[in-house]
Amino acid sequence: MRPVTLYFHGLPGSAAELLNFGPEIAAQVGHFHVVDRSAAPGEGYFSQLAARIAATFPDEPLRLVGFSLGAAAALQVAPHLGASVERIDLVSPAAPLQLGDFLPGMAGAPVFRAALSGRMPFAALTFMQAQVARIAPAKMAEALMAKASGADRALAGDPQFIAGLAQSLRQSLLAQRAAYTAEIRAYVADWTRVLVEVHQPVTIWQGSEDDWTPPAMAEALAAQLPGAPAMQMQPGFSHFSTLRAYLAAEPRP
Repeated sequence: MRPVTLYFHGLPGSAAELLNFGPEIAAQVGHFHVVDRSAAPGEGYFSQLAARIAATFPDEPLRLVGFSLGAAAALQVAPHLGASVERIDLVSPAAPLQLGDFLPGMAGAPVFRAALSGRMPFAALTFMQAQVARIAPAKMAEALMAKASGADRALAGDPQFIAGLAQSLRQSLLAQRAAYTAEIRAYVADWTRVLVEVHQPVTIWQGSEDDWTPPAMAEALAAQLPGAPAMQMQPGFSHFSTLRAYLAAEPRP
């Protein structure tokens, strides 16, 4: 039986990530089920999320696919799902910050530093981000991609990609801002202890030019996960272009 594929999108992010790269790739991944993470994380959030997944797919084998910060969510859900998960694919994964000095090489460092500083500084930042996302989401998306590296430069000039990124910004920072801020706070906390509990086979797709989740972060993550994860390094690719390459490689159902 082919496993059900559960997709954990990035943050900011949404189901639009699967549509950003054109109709051909979107058709290839039409069988992906986007995991609803709209509820604000709290005590037991990942176990509750796993319980909802298990209730929805009680008998089917599962494949978890996590992109960027969605990889962190997938890894924290996986131990609760146990043997029902046949494999885990991590694309441009965001690993625990405590594994190394990664922040200087991360484009999203200001957001993570604000979250590490406490609730008030982070709330102020996300409030300002939300106002920009409300008024000018496309301009905000363009600004995020202004210093794109590697193959992400081509995406920065793609109107379809920018429109999808703008949609994700609005979704995360407006419609689901409470969930977004809570999951970012959960991410910057130390969750390294979870990694030793991930016993399912893991493959990591990583761009060599990624300036959002740098290669050193993926390598540190691989070193901490049991079972020697397979590493699929993508030369010349960055953050979103690695996602495009991964989705393009997905066989049609």
